[in-house]
Amino acid sequence: MLNLLRELGNALPIPFIVYDRKGEIVYVNRAFRELSEEISAEEIVGKSILDFVHPEDGKRAKDAMKRRLAGERVEPYSVRVKDKYGRYRIYQVVGGVGQFMGEKFGIITLSDVTKFEEQKVMLLILTRALRHDVLNALTAAESYLEFSKELCGDCENYNILQKLEMSIERAVKIIKNLRDFEEAVVEGKLEKIDVRDVVEDVAKNFDIPVVVECDCEVVADRGLRTIFENLFQNAIQHGGTDRIEVRMKRVGDFCEIRVVDYGRGIPEEIKDKIFDEGFAYGKAASTGQGLYLVKKLVERYGGEIWVENNQPNGSVFVLRLRSWSL
Repeated sequence: MLNLLRELGNALPIPFIVYDRKGEIVYVNRAFRELSEEISAEEIVGKSILDFVHPEDGKRAKDAMKRRLAGERVEPYSVRVKDKYGRYRIYQVVGGVGQFMGEKFGIITLSDVTKFEEQKVMLLILTRALRHDVLNALTAAESYLEFSKELCGDCENYNILQKLEMSIERAVKIIKNLRDFEEAVVEGKLEKIDVRDVVEDVAKNFDIPVVVECDCEVVADRGLRTIFENLFQNAIQHGGTDRIEVRMKRVGDFCEIRVVDYGRGIPEEIKDKIFDEGFAYGKAASTGQGLYLVKKLVERYGGEIWVENNQPNGSVFVLRLRSWSL
């Protein structure tokens, strides 16, 4: 049996490690040996995994190893691991727990994400610059708006200026929330999020009633509010709804969230395209990025999303997100 396990481990194209309760390595596959200077398995067995991890990432790796063996769920995380050239590359760690002869062992695999992380840094630099420029433009727009309100006084179009002010304020809030979401993505950490709190906070930015039924705690991050921002905006701008309902219930290990509107609905011929990148439809069409972004965020959280018809009219966007059950 042990020989079979070794053969299976060596067949894996990515580094594979088994460690004991002390954090000491009891088995590594060929891919890990090739990563770490091609030394023999005998030279690696008995060493601590932390011997191969960047010192600044040691605490994170050690805590994750202990939590995993204690039965806690550990989300994938990244650490820097030294390669055979003495360079540190970034690896995503995914793990589990196995049992042999009555003893628990931790099992982890390493996937090289160095190039992805470098690209992510460049993207963050660009989004920060863009966020800075957009905020400056919105600040200028606010100044012109205040001047226009003074000129207008109580003129008949004053209500239009008030709506414009609300739109600018919402845009500023979205840009500032994007900074929080950006930080969450950099950390790569998913956490417990109360869906009701997020929905009720997002609903304040819209001038139609949003009724929330029940509540649920899910595995997500601060990007969850972006999902509801887009779904609410889509229901109003494209569907023309005058109200929205958000209903939640537990379905197995998932929280099912139904975002219900009473607008025009979505034509059958485009339902299988609405989550495609760049897809736009109708006179109110914009960039075609909103629902694509929603889908990608839901997938990041390990969930799924689809759309159904509402009766007698309108649409229902159904999200299934992993329920927080720790």
